[in-house]
Amino acid sequence: VEGLETLDYLDNLQNRERFTEQGDAITFESEVDKIYLSTPTKIAILDHERKRTFELRKDGLPDAVVWNPWDKKAKAMADFGDEEYKHMLCVEAACVEKPITLKPGEEWKGRQEISIVPSSYCSGQLDPRGQLDLRRVTFGC
Repeated sequence: VEGLETLDYLDNLQNRERFTEQGDAITFESEVDKIYLSTPTKIAILDHERKRTFELRKDGLPDAVVWNPWDKKAKAMADFGDEEYKHMLCVEAACVEKPITLKPGEEWKGRQEISIVPSSYCSGQLDPRGQLDLRRVTFGC
């Protein structure tokens, strides 16, 4: 995952203790359940195995949740195959640190858009004019 480097996050595996991400792109070698705070509007998820990159764009949702159950938790989940954790990663736009509270009659809009882009793509190169969308899935809140 690129675009979350050096950001603060809350670690759900450590009672939401606050940390700062260290290093370059985020990789996974164990269970992960983090809430990244004040994230950029564009995040890249690189799938080296299948030579593709997922681009997540978001508006109105300042945070991002990154989650993978890893092996022990995957085996304990009834609706999750024992080995499926090797082929999944949840990265979703969120509003956790400063929740939005609406009064009667007020409106709020949030948006998350996920696109598949060429494999050489990375978050530092996100340019909507040069993007090749192979598939597009849009989620509305």
